[in-house]
Amino acid sequence: MSGRWRGMGGAALVGALLTACVGSAPPPRDTVPALAELPPPLPPNGPFGTHVLAAVRAADGSLWVGTYGHGIYRLLPRDSVWTHMDADAEEEGSISWGFVNSIAIGPDSTVWYGTVGNGFGRSLDGGRSWRNWTFSELGPAWQYVAPDGIELRGDTVYVATADGLRISWDGGERWRCVVGPGTYAGGASENDGCAEHIPGLPTEYLLALEVGPDGAIWAGHLDGLSVSRDAGRTWERAAGGDFDGGRVRALAVTQDSALWVATEEDIFVDSAGTGTFTRRDLEIPGWDGLPGRPRAIVPSPGVLPPSVATSYGLAAVTSSSRAYRLLYIAAADRWRPRADMWAVAWYGPPLWPIGASSGGLNRVLGGEETPVPLGNVGTSDPPRAPARPWLGRPIATAAGHNPYIDGTYRYGSTMGGNFQQHQGVEFNNPAGTPVHAVAGGTVVFAGPAEAGANTVVVRHETRAGDAWVFSAYYHNTTLEVAVGERVRAGALLARVGNTGRATNDHLHFEVHVAPDTAVGGVVDPEVRFPPHTVNPELWIEPLPGTGVVAGIVVDAAGEPVAGARVHGLVLPYPEETPFSFAETYQDRAHPDPAYNENFAVGDVPAGEYVLGVEIGDERVWRRIRVAPGQLTWVEFAPGG
Repeated sequence: MSGRWRGMGGAALVGALLTACVGSAPPPRDTVPALAELPPPLPPNGPFGTHVLAAVRAADGSLWVGTYGHGIYRLLPRDSVWTHMDADAEEEGSISWGFVNSIAIGPDSTVWYGTVGNGFGRSLDGGRSWRNWTFSELGPAWQYVAPDGIELRGDTVYVATADGLRISWDGGERWRCVVGPGTYAGGASENDGCAEHIPGLPTEYLLALEVGPDGAIWAGHLDGLSVSRDAGRTWERAAGGDFDGGRVRALAVTQDSALWVATEEDIFVDSAGTGTFTRRDLEIPGWDGLPGRPRAIVPSPGVLPPSVATSYGLAAVTSSSRAYRLLYIAAADRWRPRADMWAVAWYGPPLWPIGASSGGLNRVLGGEETPVPLGNVGTSDPPRAPARPWLGRPIATAAGHNPYIDGTYRYGSTMGGNFQQHQGVEFNNPAGTPVHAVAGGTVVFAGPAEAGANTVVVRHETRAGDAWVFSAYYHNTTLEVAVGERVRAGALLARVGNTGRATNDHLHFEVHVAPDTAVGGVVDPEVRFPPHTVNPELWIEPLPGTGVVAGIVVDAAGEPVAGARVHGLVLPYPEETPFSFAETYQDRAHPDPAYNENFAVGDVPAGEYVLGVEIGDERVWRRIRVAPGQLTWVEFAPGG
């Protein structure tokens, strides 16, 4: 994330302000010192604010933010109104997609942006018009840009994606593409605009990118960290000292040339540039470890060490003592999305960190009240054991794999009204990743299914009352079993691909509770909406330290509300396909017979949350507690 503050001064003033007002908790509202004037609020885009995924301050002082589903907003210096840039299929020159997680700005008017699922683009006129790279030029790959995954260095642009790294020296006319062993194993066309393909990465699924002042390219991925020192021609693994791999989520080279690396659990620093990394324990007062999970490393505009944006606030050094503190806003104690940091930009003068959170923009430690006033907050039932024993997970949790469920397109979701109602959940992974049976049973289908997707279906020995339970695994590049085989839990069934109707390598996973053993009721190439699907997140075991939240939203007549959005949960990962809200089921999704719910979200970190949903014109709030391996049930109804 280097380069986000270049061209700005005032480091001493920042340090003095931070030293003066930062404690272990935000100061009372009436003692907040006079700081940088806040930018005007973003348009709310709904009753619970606008989820911001990216925030960048340009050299000319303009502030750019990328959002979840609402495109790009730009604020010029001294402006009081944001300029909005959104995707419009009928408007030539618009951006390609409203889910924008990466923005990079050159010294002139050049701006690049990246999206969650529809490629990337460039503007040469400060955002008035855009040239996009999407499916027609990229094929079924390169669509998912890593968070903050675009870097500009002079005339060179670097774009990190879930299918590898693209580098161009001529504005995107020609590309050097650095790939992994699975990039084209899933059936992607090599006619993707790449002038050359370099198989230099251990995995193509990139999560973080940094380009150092010496030209070194650092790529964080599912299997650790790789570096190239010759413009991407050759690559080597980077590990040593305390660091030996893991999913790398954030990178930054600071002014003293130290490389900072954040995995999902720890922070590491290579201070001497020798390839030897030291674990950096931030030792935040009042916390046993880093609060939340790291999402971004934010270089200081001065000599202080970088800050770490997490799912529970901003960890920052506040004085010459080099001691870290947790910075957050007071509203976060009541509404956790306000402290759910995705990015940070320095704003001013005087400079001050502006947090891009899932609840909007806020001045870190500013003491702002939440723009979503909480009404009467009811309390849900305590967590309880699930109605049935958990099944296993189809993707392993080991390094090199992505065990997280795509947060943008869960069961019953429409991705905010952009897609058809979803019949399962997605596990985005490199092509060739092993797919495992979630329980023992018999293979009853193995072959092309809807739209030609290579598919395996297992009928399980587990029953749901008198009903039969099936699991289905779609889009595989190869199948490793045949019809009639009996398999055990964890058995290798297939390998991830993008066959059928898919724009990226992923496993589409379904669970069916069917009245009989007829395979045609579970998988039929002519049927897009199978009649017996249920939410897989009520079946597969949640990740360690997490639980499941399920419930129902009803109207004044007690009838389930379709398409309502339940806000308030904070899921740190997968950052590259982020979670924002849960959608209640519409007519193509089916309640589980054990719960009769109309929404469910798994892998929710244990803790307390306040959830909100709008029913008609009324906002209804519930306080819940999530416990590891347990299920929390919550009900929403008007007037209570």
